[in-house]
Amino acid sequence: MIREVQAGDRLPVGYVVKRLIRSWQLYIALLLGVILASTFFAGINVGADTAAKQALDQALDRVPVDLYSSIYDRLSYSNITEIVDQVSTVQEVTHVEAISRQSAEAQLPDNGKSWFRLAGISEESRTYDGWTNPPPSIGENETYVWTKSPEASRLKTGDTIQINMTVGIWRPEFQNATVESFVFSLTVAGFAELNDRASALVQGQYYSYYVGPGQSFGGQLVYTPSQAYFENLLIVDLEKTMSRVIDWMYDLNQSYISTDILMWVDRSSLISVWDIPGSLRKLNVVKSKIENQIRKSGFFSLWVYNQLESILFSAQMNVTVMRLSFIVVSLPVFFVAWYMGTTVSDVSFNLRRREIGLLLTKGFSRGQLLRMFVTEALFIGLVGGAVGMALSAALNPLFVRAVGGEFSGMPVIGVDTATLTIIFSLIITVLAVFRPARRASNLATVDALREYMYVEEVKPYRKRWPWIAFLLGTYKMIIFALGINMLVAVTGFMTSGGNFLLAILVGMWAFFDYFILTYIGPVLFFWGATKILIRGSLKFQEVTARAAKFLGDLGTMAARNVQRNPARAASVAFLIALIIGYGVQIIGTLASDQDYNVRVTYASVGADISVSLYSPANISAATELIELIRSSVPSVASTTAEYTLYGTSSYDQLQIKAVNTTEWRQTAYYEDSWFSGSDVNAAFQRLASESNTIILDRDIASRNDIKVNEVIVVSFGSEKPGSNVSMTRGLTVVGFFGTERPQSQIVVGTGGGYYSYSSYVSDRLFQEMSEFVSDSASTRILIKLDAGADKNAAAEQVRAVVPTAATVYSVAEALRQQETNFMYTGTLNVQRLGVAFAVLATSVGIGLVTLVSLKERQREASIMGVRGLSFKQLTTMLLTENLAVVAFAVLLGAVAGLIIVYGNAVAFTSTIPSLVTKRVVFPLDASLLVLAFFALVFASTILPVLFMTKRYISRLERVVRQA
Repeated sequence: MIREVQAGDRLPVGYVVKRLIRSWQLYIALLLGVILASTFFAGINVGADTAAKQALDQALDRVPVDLYSSIYDRLSYSNITEIVDQVSTVQEVTHVEAISRQSAEAQLPDNGKSWFRLAGISEESRTYDGWTNPPPSIGENETYVWTKSPEASRLKTGDTIQINMTVGIWRPEFQNATVESFVFSLTVAGFAELNDRASALVQGQYYSYYVGPGQSFGGQLVYTPSQAYFENLLIVDLEKTMSRVIDWMYDLNQSYISTDILMWVDRSSLISVWDIPGSLRKLNVVKSKIENQIRKSGFFSLWVYNQLESILFSAQMNVTVMRLSFIVVSLPVFFVAWYMGTTVSDVSFNLRRREIGLLLTKGFSRGQLLRMFVTEALFIGLVGGAVGMALSAALNPLFVRAVGGEFSGMPVIGVDTATLTIIFSLIITVLAVFRPARRASNLATVDALREYMYVEEVKPYRKRWPWIAFLLGTYKMIIFALGINMLVAVTGFMTSGGNFLLAILVGMWAFFDYFILTYIGPVLFFWGATKILIRGSLKFQEVTARAAKFLGDLGTMAARNVQRNPARAASVAFLIALIIGYGVQIIGTLASDQDYNVRVTYASVGADISVSLYSPANISAATELIELIRSSVPSVASTTAEYTLYGTSSYDQLQIKAVNTTEWRQTAYYEDSWFSGSDVNAAFQRLASESNTIILDRDIASRNDIKVNEVIVVSFGSEKPGSNVSMTRGLTVVGFFGTERPQSQIVVGTGGGYYSYSSYVSDRLFQEMSEFVSDSASTRILIKLDAGADKNAAAEQVRAVVPTAATVYSVAEALRQQETNFMYTGTLNVQRLGVAFAVLATSVGIGLVTLVSLKERQREASIMGVRGLSFKQLTTMLLTENLAVVAFAVLLGAVAGLIIVYGNAVAFTSTIPSLVTKRVVFPLDASLLVLAFFALVFASTILPVLFMTKRYISRLERVVRQA
C-alpha cells in the first residue's frame, strides 16, 4: 500500500526503485534508447580517442631521435664523452649517443677521387637497430660503405680508401694562411644496408625524415615512399677511428667537425594523448635539465632541440579536428535519442495516468511527482550510460569493419570519455523525460484517474516557420543540384567591379550560404517539407488513400489514422528523411573521395609505377633501362619513356612532355576528359604522323585565344655554335590538354609566365632537338603492370634494378601509406561510425516509437479485432499507415542525399580546380550499404507491427476461448 505522505516529505529512493522494477515494460524502450545513444556517444569518443592515439603513436614512431643538440664548437673526444655522461644522468633520458661527421676527399682503388662523408658512431649506437646484418663492432681504421652511396659500385670488401682531411688555418702572427692535412687509410669491411630510421640518424636528417616527402597535384598531397638524401657515406667507429680526427681538429683549434648529441627519453611516462599540454610541459622540463647538464661541462652555447614538440602540437590539432567531426556526425543521432525518449516517455506517462491519479489522492504533491519521474530518469540514464560505455568498447571495431573501415589495435577508453558518457546519458534522459513528466504531474486529479485517454496534439500549428525553413532549404537544394559554389561565384562578381554596396550584400549572402546553409540547409528542407506536406496539409493523406485504393476500406482507414496524429507522423518522417539523407550523403562522399584520391595518385605517379631520372635526358640510356626493367620484372605489361623539357613562346613559357604516342597511350594513366579541342585519338595520330605538332596546355590556349590548327613558335634551349639545326620550331596545335583556370587563380612566375599543365609533342621532335634540350630535360619511365599483379612486389623489383639516384614512385605504395595514416583513416572511421550508429539509432528508434504507439492503441486494436478484423486485415491496415510515411521519408532523404553529394563534389572542383575532378560514384559495396540501410529502416516499421498485431490477436483469441 501507498502510505499517506505530506507535501514536504522527502521522496523515498526505495519506492522509486520499486516502481522502476514493477514498470520495467514501460521503461525498457526508454532504456534501450538511452543505451543506444550512450553507446554511440562513447563509441564515437572511443573511436576518436583510439584513432588519435594511433595517429600519435605512428607519428612518434617515425621520429628517429627525441632530442638532439648540434655542436659546432671546438671539441675534443674527451669533451664529447663528458657531455654524453652528463646527459645520461638525467633520469628521464633512456639513451644518449654522439655521432660526429666530417667530409673529406677520398682516393679510391681505381685511382679516382671523390668526396665522402665520414660518420663516426659509437658501439651502442641505435643505428645498429636499423642495420641489416650489422657487424658486432667496427674495428680501427675500418669502414662500412652505405649501400645507397652513389660511388658504392666502385668499391668492394677489402678495398683500401685513402682519406685526405685538409683544412686551411689562418695564422694572425704570420699574417698568412697555411694548409694542414691529416691522411689515413680505411679498409672497406663491408656494406651497410640501413633502413630509413638508421640512414636518417647517420646523415643527420632528423627533421625532414618524419615530415615525409610528397608532391602536390591538383591541390592534394600525394605521399610517396621515403627517399633519403643520397650522399657518399662511410661509417666508422667513433672511439677507435673518428676520435683521432676529432682530436687532430681540436689541436689545430678548429671546429670543422660537426657532432650531434642524440637523446631518447622515456616516452611512456612523459607523453599521453589524453594530456598533450601536460606532456609538452614535462618534455620542456626534461629539455631544461639536459641543457643544464651540458652547461655543467662548460658549454654554454649549446641548445637542445625537441623533435617531439611539433608532433604533439600536431596531435593536439588532430584531436580537435576529430572532436569537431564527432560533433557533426553526432547531432543526428542525439536528435534521434531525444525524440525517441520524448515520444516513449509521453506514451508511458499516458499509460500511467491511473497510477498518477492514485498518487495524487494519497497526498503526493505535483513537485514530488515531478521529482519522482526525474529520479527514475536519472536511474535509467545511469544504467544506460554504464551499459552503453561497455557496449561501445566491444562494438566499435565491429561497426567500423562492418561499414568497410579498418580498425587496428584495441579500443582505448579514456577517463574523460567514461565521465562524459555518463553525464551525457543522464542529460539526454532528463531532457527526454522532463517535459512529458511535467505535463503528467500537472494533470488534474479527475483526468488522471481515468485509466486511459488518447493524447491528441492540441498545440496550435503555425505555418510561418515551416514555410521559411522549406524555402531556405529548397533554395540550398537547388544550389546543390546546379553545382554552384556561391563563394567562388560571388568572389568573381566582387572582383569584376560594380556597385560596392551590392557587392557587400551579395558577399554577406554568399557567406551565409556557404558556411551556414551548406550544413543546416538540408535539415531545414526536411523539416519544412514534412511539416507542410504531412502535418499542415491533407495532401499526403489523399495521396496515401489513392495509393492504397486497392485495399478498399482498409486503405481509407489507414489514411485517416495517419491524419489522427499528424504531428507524430511528420516528426517520424522528418527523422527518417534526415538520417537517410545523412547516410546517403556520407556514404556517397566517402566513395567519391576514395575514387578521387585513387585517380589523383594515378595522375601524379603517371602509371602503376614511374621512375624519375634526374640526370640529363638520354634516349639510348632510357631505352636500355626500359629493356632492363622488362627483362627483370615479369609482371610488366607495357613501358614507355616520357621526356620533360621546357620551351618559350610569345604567349607563355611551356612545360612540354615528349612521348611515343603509341606506347604512352598504352602505358600512361590519363582520362579522355583531360583532352579537348579535338578527339584524343585524332590528336595523337597527328602527333605521330607530323613531328611539328603540339597538344597545347588548354589554359594557355584559352587565355591567349589560340585555336586548333593555329601555329605557335616555340624556342628550345640555347643554340650551340656550329649547329645546323634550328632551336626554334613552328608547332601546329592539334588539341588541348588540361582545364581552364579562373583568371583569379593564375600564378605569375619569373619571366611573366607559369607552368599550369603540360603540353605534348612526339618523341621524334625531342630527338631532333636533343642537342639543345637534353642537358635541361629529365626522363621519366612509366610502367603499367598486368592485371592482378602484386604491385608492391613489382615496385621493389623495379627499385632493385634502376640506378641508385633514380626515384621510384608506386601507386600501390602511395595508397598504402595513406591507408596506414591513422589520422586519415581515423577521421574516415569516425564518419563511418557515425553513419552506422545513426542508421541503427534511427531504426531502433522507429521500432520503439512504433511499438509504444501501437501499445497506446491497444484498446483500439482490440475493438477492431472484436468487430471482425482478421490478423491479415489488421496487419495490412497498420502497415499501410506506417509504411506510407516511411516510404515517403526514405525517398525524400535518398534524393536529397544524392543531390548533396553531387553539389559538394562540384563545389570542391570549383574551389580547387585541378586536372582530376571529383565525381559522384556509388560502387557496389556503397550501393549495397545504402540498400541495407533502406531495408533496416523498413524492417524497423514492419517487425513491430507484425509483433504487436500478433500479440493483440492472440490475446483476443484467448479471451474468446475462455468465454
